Amino acid sequence: MTDAAPPKRLACIACTRAKRKCSKQTPSCRRCADKKLVCRYPAPRVAPPYDLVFSQDGAVSVIPVPPGASDRHPLPTPPSQIGEQQQSHTETETENPWFLSPSSWDIDHKHGPVPSQISFSDEALTWFIDQLHVWLRQWTTEGHCPFIHRQLWKIHLPDHIQDAFASLAAYHSKTPATERTVLRIIETRVNNLVDTQHASGVGDFGVIMLDPACHLARTQALLIYKIIRLFDGDIRARAQAEKNIDTLALWARQLWQSAGLALSSSSHKEPVDRVSSGPVDTQLRTDGTLTSTWQAWIFSESIRRTYMAATLTEAVYLTLKQGWAPCPGGIVFSGGAGLWDATSPVAWMKHYQENAVNGIRCIEGDQLFSSARVADVDEFCQATMIVSYGLERFERWRTEKI
Repeated sequence: MTDAAPPKRLACIACTRAKRKCSKQTPSCRRCADKKLVCRYPAPRVAPPYDLVFSQDGAVSVIPVPPGASDRHPLPTPPSQIGEQQQSHTETETENPWFLSPSSWDIDHKHGPVPSQISFSDEALTWFIDQLHVWLRQWTTEGHCPFIHRQLWKIHLPDHIQDAFASLAAYHSKTPATERTVLRIIETRVNNLVDTQHASGVGDFGVIMLDPACHLARTQALLIYKIIRLFDGDIRARAQAEKNIDTLALWARQLWQSAGLALSSSSHKEPVDRVSSGPVDTQLRTDGTLTSTWQAWIFSESIRRTYMAATLTEAVYLTLKQGWAPCPGGIVFSGGAGLWDATSPVAWMKHYQENAVNGIRCIEGDQLFSSARVADVDEFCQATMIVSYGLERFERWRTEKI
């Protein structure tokens, strides 16, 4: 073990995360060696001439290259985030952003004001159901919606997503004379989807049998069918959809678990395969460039939003049926205004730098009410706030923060 620390070496990632003094030795600092931790240091400051530094709660900073290392100007540092600690306590560098950290995939079942059983107001329930239909129509007319990113399936369009899109387009163009035919087509598509995935539907085996991209495609497809059939008003369609409501909940959990498993394994540290069959080149990996990090965020955030949309849809339906629903716990997602709609890596980073809110835990709405404005968060985040806290509370937030 080397006694002297190299000049200008940053603290290791483990000590930085724990906010402990680092001896900065290689190959392992004293604290990591004593605690038998994996000791990793931030990557050296190389091109591009600035480093993207992410905190656990989703805040991002742009750190300038040391003087003399480059004659180009760094990007400015963004404002502080809600609940964020000092920016000097950074977690990791560009190649390890917060949304690719295994800890960011933990579900909080213990903290926050939301009880184990939740209920929604009638107005919020009706509003959310209408909003789901608006989002589905937006997908078929504009190619994206608040839980399906415009770039997500641009490289590879899975069969499940193709079937869901065609079925949804047919549903939106149905007439009274063709309504029964369209619903029968959707019923057949759902049965085929569930039957073909039966082998991967049990326990941990179901998680490892598919990669996160396959989990995401089948879960989004089943969610789309579920929204159509649960809230169409047709008795048979609703009855058939109820048979698979547990399947959607299972697939959503497996989707979430598959992402966490992929990130906790060492496989995502391998070089990025540019011939990937996944929805974006990097999936849950980044090579440290801004473009790669943005693509990884798109995939990560798509998983987070699909999981939330699936669990909220189930909760809303169960509340309509029995008056309450179990709380699925809190997850962190990116709700900052402009992030989801950004059409380029540069635009995405600009919003990340300028936003007052980026990373949000969905059970911490009270904190968001007190510290931010409606305009600081995007449409998806606003919808989660409305369905969770009611239209009246949301409208007070809108008027209080003008």
